[in-house]
Amino acid sequence: MKNPGVVIDQEYLKHQPGDGHPERPERIQVLLQLTQALDAQKYILLPPKSATRAEIEFCHGADYVSLLESTSKENQYALDGDTITCRDSFGVGLLAVGGFLRLLDAIAAGENPNGFALVRPPGHHALRNRAMGFCMFNTIAIGAEYLKRTYGAKRILIMDWDVHHGNGTQDAFYEDPSVLYVSTHQFPYYPGSGAMDEVGAGAGEGYTVNIPLPAGCADAEYLRVFNDLVVPLAAKFAPEWILVSAGFDPHRRDPLGGMGVTEEGFAAMAKMLLEVADQCSDRRIAFLLEGGYDLAALRNSVAAVLNALRDRESISVQLNESAGERLQPLIRRIQQVHEKYR
Repeated sequence: MKNPGVVIDQEYLKHQPGDGHPERPERIQVLLQLTQALDAQKYILLPPKSATRAEIEFCHGADYVSLLESTSKENQYALDGDTITCRDSFGVGLLAVGGFLRLLDAIAAGENPNGFALVRPPGHHALRNRAMGFCMFNTIAIGAEYLKRTYGAKRILIMDWDVHHGNGTQDAFYEDPSVLYVSTHQFPYYPGSGAMDEVGAGAGEGYTVNIPLPAGCADAEYLRVFNDLVVPLAAKFAPEWILVSAGFDPHRRDPLGGMGVTEEGFAAMAKMLLEVADQCSDRRIAFLLEGGYDLAALRNSVAAVLNALRDRESISVQLNESAGERLQPLIRRIQQVHEKYR
């Protein structure tokens, strides 16, 4: 059995959005400590590379990239009220994207069956010409475009379980039938998008699936949604690749979310996606770090997902019938919205 690949690097500490900012360097520091303790016989640490400007421009405008590059001359620059850069941020952003592309290359080459890119800053809110929500470059969207252009991928599933809706990723592929974007997120909540009737447009109609969840959903609710919606939709789409925007801010300890997911819940969701990858995509699945702002919850949740990548048989998936009843009206409405597209 080949080992999962893990991308992480000290350089990701250099992005400094300012004192008191939730997206702080300590998020990577605790994960560096975690990965240093990993059994080298079970995981392969992959050094990141910097993405090229051409790769970034798969999903971002040239003028926007130039703006971000210009912030390298400023000690601090506010792209918006939440997204603050320092002199090193542009370079760190390139390394974050490049780290994910490095993982995709390793999986494509058969060096690793799957893996996790532990990079920062996050990316799923970044629009083509706008930074927002701590995000400069939309790393997972660039990764999907990279797979299409470099490896000829025709069907890519992006699963986004961050507590916030990935509006930037949705926007990137809203008219693109080659990417099925599925998002579970707290709703209504930042950034305000992600209603169930946002389904895509033009040729991409039906290829955006939003699962807006009420605050307070925990493991039982998430696993019911994965079982009843995410897995069936993914299996019907039959992706050649699965990319996961793995935000850990649905954790019950997270200061920015209002959900109740535990480490065991994240591991179970990962296991369910890994099983889809076994069936549809020749095991090709790559996880990318998005949110997660309680350090202990982040470290332990990442550890749980890493364990699932290596030993999913040890992970239990417990479906709670009462949770199914609570969410059944929502699940049924989403099924009705999308039944005409499948």
